[in-house]
Amino acid sequence: MTNRHQPSEHATNHEIPEQWQEQEFVNQWVTRDDGRQDQRGPMIQATVESCGFSNEQQINVLDVGSGYGLLAKYVLDNYPNANVTLQDVSEPMFEHAKQRLAEYENRTTYINSDFSKRDWSKTLGGPFDMVVSAIAIHNMYDDNLIASIYKDIFDLIGPNGVFANLDYAAQAGGVETHVQWLREAGFKSVDAIEQNERIVILRGAK
Repeated sequence: MTNRHQPSEHATNHEIPEQWQEQEFVNQWVTRDDGRQDQRGPMIQATVESCGFSNEQQINVLDVGSGYGLLAKYVLDNYPNANVTLQDVSEPMFEHAKQRLAEYENRTTYINSDFSKRDWSKTLGGPFDMVVSAIAIHNMYDDNLIASIYKDIFDLIGPNGVFANLDYAAQAGGVETHVQWLREAGFKSVDAIEQNERIVILRGAK
């Protein structure tokens, strides 16, 4: 049986999928979320660093549920030889991301796909050396779907690649359940790095 989880208080008024296609809603959401950078920035930096690549490596990176490009910017700033594919379902979000990442235009690719759909990963290319995600996958609120997304991500990663997911793991099964899903997907050296009482970095290597 598929377990679905109720959106937590942080998700108030943004669990309706259609809202991500509304420019006004997205504008307001980005403005509000940008105001959390003092809190979120160190976590995002830790997520990027947890992948373990040296700064000068040439790497191919996928940002899952990339939103307005905040995590992608950290990747691009930290890895000057990286190319980043941003995946999201929201064109209004991509508009914000393209503005934020304008200086990296020649190192970024934007692909619209919906990871709530079974074929979401088919158009993303790869293999990727690094796959990252921040505060996105938990929005599925569905155990089987999240586990399936982890398996799809594993399949997108090349040999010795890494996946790092900064998220509210407790909202769907708890941290240990997410660790189990990552191992079942095929990841090795899986760990969870607590950032605060609600958010962790889930990391797995291929």
